[in-house]
Amino acid sequence: MVKDNGSYAEQYREQGYLVVEDLVSAEEVQQVRQRTEDLISGVVPGYPLEDIELEPGAERVELATVRKLNRPAANDPVFLAHAGHPRILAIVESIIGPDIKLYNSQCFMKPPGGVEKPYHQDSAYFAIEPMDLVTCWTALDDVTLDKGPMHVIPGSHRQGVLDHSQPWVVRDRRDKQVPDEALDRGRETPLLMPAGGCSFHHSLLLHRSTPNRSTTSRRGLAVHYMSARSRWTDDSRPQPSYVLLQGREYPGCV
Repeated sequence: MVKDNGSYAEQYREQGYLVVEDLVSAEEVQQVRQRTEDLISGVVPGYPLEDIELEPGAERVELATVRKLNRPAANDPVFLAHAGHPRILAIVESIIGPDIKLYNSQCFMKPPGGVEKPYHQDSAYFAIEPMDLVTCWTALDDVTLDKGPMHVIPGSHRQGVLDHSQPWVVRDRRDKQVPDEALDRGRETPLLMPAGGCSFHHSLLLHRSTPNRSTTSRRGLAVHYMSARSRWTDDSRPQPSYVLLQGREYPGCV
């Protein structure tokens, strides 16, 4: 049975996430998938090297070594068009309202052997209040248990921001994670879906991904959305300019 957007929003508020299969068509998925290959291979030149993140130990930019494309919607029109996908925005609107801005985006390539990402909350990285952003993660490949899916702890978005003091190092970058003793792994759920499916999760939801132990990639495009009524909270640097995807601007807000 197909749910309406109100039912999706109710599940999201209760669990902190939801999965919607077949939200993006096969043709649209293939267009984005092809764009990632063209950008990484250089068929489409000009993608900023500083926004291409490699797997640990890799030295060359190629499909087998790229871990993540950072800021694809800011760097390429195909990804920006995906961020404004009407069926995705309709669900986002049911969650955070009609005035929607693009906070950021990431394309996770997860090649065979791709590393894990430990438990964290997105709002621990985002200088935005209220901490009520929503991420749409679109599967560009089928997501199975052996391909390194995202795992979530349902309802954990109601705990507020947790301590992220445990270090996690990937390549030469020192990152952070929630300490193991703060996690209730007994409740975690893997998010499995076919290509074209989308998961939506709250920016305070605890989530992680596991290594890709398969022989094929597990590509996923994450777009982070926020209300245009949100506020920038980092006084140490200038507020970036955020694209309004739908609705209206609000003076004094992002």
